[in-house]
Amino acid sequence: MPGGAREAGILGGLLLALAGGAAAAETPAPTAGPGLEGELLVWSGGKTRAEAESQREGLKAYLNALDPVLHVKPEVLESARVEGLKPGFFVVALAVCPKNQVDAPLEIFQELYPDVYTRSVKYVPTHELPALDCPEMESVASDSEGEPVRWSLGKTASVAQGGTTLVALAFTYSWEEQGDFARSYFSVKTLYLLIDSKARRLVESQSYDGPSDATTLESLQTKDHQLVSSVKYGDPPCAPDTDTFQGWRAQVKASIAKGQIKLVQSKPRLIDQGSCGYADEAKMIGGEGH
Repeated sequence: MPGGAREAGILGGLLLALAGGAAAAETPAPTAGPGLEGELLVWSGGKTRAEAESQREGLKAYLNALDPVLHVKPEVLESARVEGLKPGFFVVALAVCPKNQVDAPLEIFQELYPDVYTRSVKYVPTHELPALDCPEMESVASDSEGEPVRWSLGKTASVAQGGTTLVALAFTYSWEEQGDFARSYFSVKTLYLLIDSKARRLVESQSYDGPSDATTLESLQTKDHQLVSSVKYGDPPCAPDTDTFQGWRAQVKASIAKGQIKLVQSKPRLIDQGSCGYADEAKMIGGEGH
């Protein structure tokens, strides 16, 4: 082959190779996407998809009750499509979480139904497996550094009566505002859920919110077939614009009455009052203390 023709052939081959590489780069082969190795949080399961869908429908009432503190979007999954699950059934999945993040949602749902469990899986979302998030507790506020302040589960208690169980989940938050005239914020939200234990159905739910953003849950216990909590709170709380506070204590009693939740708060009792010290701090900042 003449030298010129050979060089033209080599050059043409290089151009074809480059063109083919560019085309391959522009149209990559489809993939299933990245997988997540973690803990699958399972509410329930059934032999058929219809059975699992019915269970997910019954779960909605629980999720509505929990929504102020935790938002969860469950999905029905065929177990054969999830690496780590035994094939042959369908599950109502609440979330997929890293191992170090699954304990918080697991504890909440096991308080409602002890049979909730986790399985270690490799989860690869596809058109047949929807993406599942790991839920975070809802944010109450942002702290001085702009980070979210979230609810966390504190105390729990339950009492059973006539085939139903009354569960109390007490959620709390706390944070401190930094800088001059700093103050603390803390409160409690207790969710009461009445559950038909046999049918696993939520009969009713109620919520108790702390009277102020300076509320402490002192105790939550079962006593005489009631769930009794004690809260201590400031009303008004310590704040720079008032500089005085009043401290109160009250009891909240929850019981099952005629198949419904009966929630009663006792008359608050004044236990303390006085100055918060903001006026003295203002004098020091203004140089009056020298």
